[in-house]
Amino acid sequence: MIDLVDCIRQNLGRVPGLHSLILYGSLVRGDFITGTSDVDFFAVFEDGAEPEKILSKLRPVLEECSKPLKPFELDVAWEWLSNLRDPLNLGYPYKFLTVYQADFRENHTVIVGEDVVGLLPEYEIEEILPKRLEGTLRNLNRDLFSRNLKMLHILAGETARLMAFLNGSSLRKEDVLRKLEELGDDKAVKIYRSYLNGRRMQFKGDFLKEFILSRTEKLKGKRSLP
Repeated sequence: MIDLVDCIRQNLGRVPGLHSLILYGSLVRGDFITGTSDVDFFAVFEDGAEPEKILSKLRPVLEECSKPLKPFELDVAWEWLSNLRDPLNLGYPYKFLTVYQADFRENHTVIVGEDVVGLLPEYEIEEILPKRLEGTLRNLNRDLFSRNLKMLHILAGETARLMAFLNGSSLRKEDVLRKLEELGDDKAVKIYRSYLNGRRMQFKGDFLKEFILSRTEKLKGKRSLP
């Protein structure tokens, strides 16, 4: 992780309109799996900046510096600075700023600019969960997901992880798997094990759709964390 951060700082230079660049997720948390995990960045833009201009300068550096880690994907989420005062209702409600915010607060590294954690409101799960589940069901009905086995598998894995989290698990991969095993949900365990095993696409679309729909409906009754 240190090598990645140093590489970016040395090669990025000044990027007008970029307020902050933050590394978060499994690489900071310590459960990154080469070839399976993503490298996750969060870019905060000054209001009025041109996103495409900034991203066109960021991405080549982030991709080059991340190559030695062999990530499954390089994910660059971004948001306007002013929207951070209420991520759930402004801009795009990234899950790491809402339902998984505690993990983001604890496991992030500021690469460029200022830390934005102090700007974020802390939501109650009763406020976050309905919108999160509604978003999952919306995605399930979108062609991007419903006709794409890879995206369905990602959505199913996300659903399994959310199940574990809402039942007291951290986001560490081994904790998620252990909690799913404790819950006795064989389908969730199989889906998550497949994700950990190089994200192998071994399930049919109908199986994944049924899993996502049924578990999401069940989670609608969840009202608090253990």
